[in-house]
Amino acid sequence: MKKKAFAAMAAALLLTGCSSPFDKNDAEETAVTTAPVTTTEAPEIPTMTLPQKMIYLRMGEDESAEPFLTSDHIVDCSMEIMPDQPDNSTYVVDIFFDEEGKEIFAKKTEEAAANNGVISIWYNEYVISIATVEAPITDGAAVISNLDMNSAAKIAGWIYECINAKDNNNSNEGEQ
Repeated sequence: MKKKAFAAMAAALLLTGCSSPFDKNDAEETAVTTAPVTTTEAPEIPTMTLPQKMIYLRMGEDESAEPFLTSDHIVDCSMEIMPDQPDNSTYVVDIFFDEEGKEIFAKKTEEAAANNGVISIWYNEYVISIATVEAPITDGAAVISNLDMNSAAKIAGWIYECINAKDNNNSNEGEQ
């Protein structure tokens, strides 16, 4: 048994590139290794400005369309459960606009409803919702509907993130 264990250890040492402790030529040979050339200078990393986190509302589905509203006019949002059937529920995200945003949204939904048009909501370059407008919406709120719990939570989180980014950017106004 001891011979098998010894043979296994010797084989492992040879297979891993280690020399055998029983090699008679170890004392005569000295291996020389060199380290790779390194520098102490840090690599130059190009600086870039990340896009500001923003919610955009656009007429149509095209990302290149000029936004008519941004998260600068969103004051709050909420996530609600909408009972669908006894064993099933869907979720919605409500978006609430300030007074100026309410007026702009009412005007744009009136235009879209007249043409059976579409309004899309974007988080930076990612589309969140595309909806066909059937009637003007004048109460100052938009609703993203037919969501599952995870999607609703994610969208509400993005909107809050944009609202907070706006609040943090304006927190030092007037200070010197």
